[in-house]
Amino acid sequence: MRLRQNPVILKEMRSRMRGGKAFILMTVYLILVSGMVGLIFFIFASSNQYSGTAMLNQVLGKTVFGVVVGMEMIMISFIAPALTAGAISAEREHQTYDILRTTLLSARALVDGKLISALSFLLILLIITIPVQSLAFLFGGVSIEEVLLSLLILFFTAIAFSLIGLFISSFMRNTLASTVVSYILTSMILFGIPIFIYSMLLSFLGLSPGSPINLTTAQQTILEIIALALGWVFVAINPLATAVVTEIIMIEEQSLFYALVPLPNGNTFPVLSPWIGFVLFYIIFSLALYVLSIRLVRRVDQ
Repeated sequence: MRLRQNPVILKEMRSRMRGGKAFILMTVYLILVSGMVGLIFFIFASSNQYSGTAMLNQVLGKTVFGVVVGMEMIMISFIAPALTAGAISAEREHQTYDILRTTLLSARALVDGKLISALSFLLILLIITIPVQSLAFLFGGVSIEEVLLSLLILFFTAIAFSLIGLFISSFMRNTLASTVVSYILTSMILFGIPIFIYSMLLSFLGLSPGSPINLTTAQQTILEIIALALGWVFVAINPLATAVVTEIIMIEEQSLFYALVPLPNGNTFPVLSPWIGFVLFYIIFSLALYVLSIRLVRRVDQ
């Protein structure tokens, strides 16, 4: 009832769904996903090594599932910031922001309305790909746990990336600049941070190519534990890396929550599955952006 009474949600959803752009976007998105899945099936079917056995069908199912989830992640990365990067800045450009502030609409209700309307459209895009994604079940190799985890990762990524755009938009006056900054930040999360941390990790541990390594077993064990901890952190803050590593752990370790990594001293070191850290980090990160966005909207301009 509280959401239905929020005028911002009603206005944003009606204006977005009454036009033809939303339906064109959904149609193009479905065509791309379906075309990619069809191309994968055609490649498998035309391969001389494909005999339709159960094992090869499972490989095909895994491939279809992974490609669809990857395209959903790319879709979220491109569309989520675009939906919210101009949420507040556009109101300033259209000179309607001051009018909104004179109404009984609170800063929290304004932020909620902009955020929920964007997430609702992203949720629609995720739902319409479920029939295509379900084709993986026809071939096998995909469990219900994998589907639920993929949806969980996609959902929290959509929330975080939407809030990044909303946070940038709450203190920038230009929509174009807000959109550019939002895309830079999301690109850094997807690609820049993992590359940077990986390079720093190699430099910190002295594992760059050509560097001599003369360490005892105890030193190697300590360094490997440090490398595992740092690697786990940068995997947990990256949605693509989280999805890939979680899938690897589920396949090799047959575990949903942890993996046992062998150490040079012969022992094993337990490591939590990265989706757990991903969920915890993105909850804290999203809450921080949400609170900051409300405070910036509430702040009186000087």
